[in-house]
Amino acid sequence: MRFLPATFLLLGLAACQAPTGFSAEQIAALRGNGFQPVDENWELGMADRLLFATDESRLDPVQEQNIGRMTGTLVGVGVRGARVEGHTDDTGAADYNEQLSLRRAGAVKQAMVRGGMDDSAVHAIGRGSRAPVETNRTAAGRRENRRVVIIVSPADAMPLPR
Repeated sequence: MRFLPATFLLLGLAACQAPTGFSAEQIAALRGNGFQPVDENWELGMADRLLFATDESRLDPVQEQNIGRMTGTLVGVGVRGARVEGHTDDTGAADYNEQLSLRRAGAVKQAMVRGGMDDSAVHAIGRGSRAPVETNRTAAGRRENRRVVIIVSPADAMPLPR
């Protein structure tokens, strides 16, 4: 009986905290579009990564359409922004790969903006060849490394102040 007031106090404090994270509706939309939870963020799943041909940064029409559809769904549940990280394989000069990875991220960012996200809420970053997901010693591995990853954080999903 002594612990009952303390229990109610803790429950009350927990209920007063500012909401963080994602709503159930946002989680369902993220999962439905291939995103997976990674720490406190959501990242587009490995099977659904956006892959590019060698030395290419343009999206094909199917990729463009898929990104637009995905973005519309996310905006519809209150996800307002994202971080878009471009990557390359290790073929070629590091400086060139940095720029190529940024162009890849920029192409996806523009597709997301056309899909309904505000330009200032989508951040394109070029990572070059610094974060491979596969070995660069094989053609298949290099192909997997030529990608863009879309990351949604809790800050991207919080409601705007009124």
